Amino acid sequence: MDGKQTSVFITGGGSGLGAAVARELAREGRRVGLCGRRAAPLESLARELRDDGARVETYALDVSDAPQLEGALRDFAPDALVCSAAILGRGAIWDELTPERFAEVMAINVGGTFNACRAAMRQWREAGTPGDIVNVSSLGGLRGMQRFSGFGAYATSKHAVVGLTEALALEGKPYGIRVNAIAPGTMKTAMIEALGVEARTLPGDIAPTVSFLLDRKRSAPITGTIVEVHCNDD
Repeated sequence: MDGKQTSVFITGGGSGLGAAVARELAREGRRVGLCGRRAAPLESLARELRDDGARVETYALDVSDAPQLEGALRDFAPDALVCSAAILGRGAIWDELTPERFAEVMAINVGGTFNACRAAMRQWREAGTPGDIVNVSSLGGLRGMQRFSGFGAYATSKHAVVGLTEALALEGKPYGIRVNAIAPGTMKTAMIEALGVEARTLPGDIAPTVSFLLDRKRSAPITGTIVEVHCNDD
């Protein structure tokens, strides 16, 4: 575990990339905190990981609820955070996109990421300990949703995650807190399959990149960086 944190809190940890990251980090011996809106997938994954000897805690909550999320982070006391919770939102071109739909996507994808980062960074600063964060953006958050129309709210939210990551990296640096993000392309997840899109790249193919960014021995100087992870179908 040299250079690696002992405990990682993962939002959106019940499925998709979050679950793949949880499996990757649990295999490496880290204690894992799984956070998501639905208890059933969290508990199912937790049982799987525990059967393999991992130490796992679950927190069923909505990341847009800042007090509840902060309470979970204080309870788990991680030294690393992965913000993977996101929704695609129902597809609608701009003149059909309602303010309510737009706000819902932003509340989860941006607000939830901010809430988690803020709570973790506050906790580490108070304790005088370093910490590491990896946020999940998207290639769509760098140059728009080139393959899918009608998801401008999602693309906007992922652009915002990039800006948030860069800002927090600057603010966290004096406290030994590193903040980076990955921007993956199209992966085979339930969210993508719901669009009727076939993808060959699995979330497990992306998870090692998160592990690398959380490993201070291998990635010590890296902060404020957005790592593009191109997939087979991009």
